[in-house]
Amino acid sequence: MAGGMPIYWPLKQNKANRWNSSEQLYQASKYDKDTVCLPASNDWGEPNVRKRIFSQKNPRGAKMTQKCAVKAGLVRKDWDSEEEIRIKAMVWVLELKLYWNRKTFGKVLAETQAQDIVEVSGKDSFWGCIEKGDNELVGENNLGKVLMDLRARSSDIIEGHFTYSNGFLLE
Repeated sequence: MAGGMPIYWPLKQNKANRWNSSEQLYQASKYDKDTVCLPASNDWGEPNVRKRIFSQKNPRGAKMTQKCAVKAGLVRKDWDSEEEIRIKAMVWVLELKLYWNRKTFGKVLAETQAQDIVEVSGKDSFWGCIEKGDNELVGENNLGKVLMDLRARSSDIIEGHFTYSNGFLLE
């Protein structure tokens, strides 16, 4: 959810391709380009979900602005499938984040050296782990796993060798 690390997709550095955060690009990858849904509190705004996410200035806004589409069941059908498209999309987004932000994100990732990376969460046991007292963590820690894999492959990613070169934005 960290801001201040823009991503350019497609891979051309211009304003039309500038995503303000990895969260923004990840949330947008849940929808095809024509998905429309407006929150009841925002009936005057942009109806296109992906465009509304793209217009957000911060990661939290990108996540919050698409909640009506989640509630309406408009998330791509394969998002929670056995193929784990959401994990693949996260790999893609974080590879791009590293590629475009090697001096910031890359430095922080490298500083973890060979340590385990764990997303400690108050409620999300899929992406992170939840503390259950006595320093016990319970959860899948998928974000930590993706970050540790990214760290191991960072030099290839910085050179532009991506796992999913076409990305996960539906056309």
